[in-house]
Amino acid sequence: MSSDVNQVHFADGMTDDLITDLSKIAGLFVIARNSTFAYQGKPVRIAQVAEDLGVRYVLEGSIQRAGDQVRVNAQLIDALTGGHVWADRFNGKVTDIFTIQDEFVGKIVDALKVKLTTQEKQEIARAKPDSIAAKEAFDEGWNLILRFNAQDNAAALGPLKRAVELDPEYGRAYAALALVLLRAYDYSWSNEIGMSWAETAAPRADYLNMAKKYPTSLAHTVESGVLLYEGRGAEARIEAGQAIALEPNDPEAHIAMAWALTIGGKPKEALSFISAAMRLNPNYPSHYVLARGIALFAAGDLKQAAEVLDQGFRRNPQAAMLLPPLASVLALLGQRQEAMQKFQIWRPGLSQSASENIADSYTFPFQWEPEYARVRERLRDGLHIAGLPLEVSVSTLMTDLKSDDPFRRLITVKRLGWFGPAAAPAVPALVAALPDEIVRQEAVKSLGKIGPEAKAAVPALRAIENESLIGPFAKDALTGIGGN
Repeated sequence: MSSDVNQVHFADGMTDDLITDLSKIAGLFVIARNSTFAYQGKPVRIAQVAEDLGVRYVLEGSIQRAGDQVRVNAQLIDALTGGHVWADRFNGKVTDIFTIQDEFVGKIVDALKVKLTTQEKQEIARAKPDSIAAKEAFDEGWNLILRFNAQDNAAALGPLKRAVELDPEYGRAYAALALVLLRAYDYSWSNEIGMSWAETAAPRADYLNMAKKYPTSLAHTVESGVLLYEGRGAEARIEAGQAIALEPNDPEAHIAMAWALTIGGKPKEALSFISAAMRLNPNYPSHYVLARGIALFAAGDLKQAAEVLDQGFRRNPQAAMLLPPLASVLALLGQRQEAMQKFQIWRPGLSQSASENIADSYTFPFQWEPEYARVRERLRDGLHIAGLPLEVSVSTLMTDLKSDDPFRRLITVKRLGWFGPAAAPAVPALVAALPDEIVRQEAVKSLGKIGPEAKAAVPALRAIENESLIGPFAKDALTGIGGN
């Protein structure tokens, strides 16, 4: 309520602190900042807010700051009755604001008859920085991070660095700095921060090491993300679990756990964590949709994966991250016209040759654990198909297998593998191609990708599984077919 627009960060910061502190309490269900801030500064009906967000109680208030003085009003309302469960106000010095926040949290949980555990009390108290100036710098940087774009992500570095300079023990600020650098890598935003992908690794590790000295849910969530890119699912699950333990209502921690489960071959379990995250943050960002779409794909539900990704893109046409997996899944479903349309929205004006090869340079989210790497490879195959001319089909490829050009035969065999089970009619031709040294390895790989539909190839593959060079590929193919 201040006339000074610069105090918006201060007001947002206090709101964010209350949400974060309340989110640490296992006995409460607390909606995330993204969804609650949608009502900021708008005339709203409490009952409608509660219905929209699926909650019974709504905390609302106002804050006004002038110099070193601050006035805070807060009230907790039961949306069922419209009555006040608790209300309080504070007039005093800005330097006392952290104490007031702790008092408010304590009074809110008392009003709701929820008991804080000793650990919850300790975590709430430990989260506060020593310096109000450091907190203001953090709030400025955090607001920029939450805008979720390359320019604001880069702009967050300055205030966050200022926060840790003002308070060298500010764990959440160190974790936020690591998050900025992780996103620069994750979303190819490194140019905006003036660093290459490789150059982000060392400072990110340094910030995370500092963050771990003063652990927060955010620190564990960022660490989980780093481990996901290395395909270290078991360790990522541990970090995500620690994040959830520290802040049970943190939706990002639930998303981190979902990804860790997906790359570890447990996509159905991942879906329950994604549902929890979406429940905690109804106005969820598009990367939740990506996590859900990929989990459904990994669980073998391609149709539902396509629907989720398509709806997510319609909901946010700026979410280009959803287009490559959507194009891939549609192509694997045989909906190639639709897949090509999504591909062209993602990469407009790309030449045909570039379209056919872009999958080789595109990186799908995270690394799968080695035994589940086939899921990631299947996504890549779908993107390959999406980039092919529509006239290229299994039938035309089977004709191309008879070509006298060895390079053409090699490309043809590889392309048949992209089509997976749909290439089952080509199994006899691929088996017949096994003696051809030029295409032999790719023929074996393609048979494995066709899967159980390639049962007829099992005797031929078993005959070569002990050969030194081709043997390991034959064993992999037999695993894919189910012949072992």
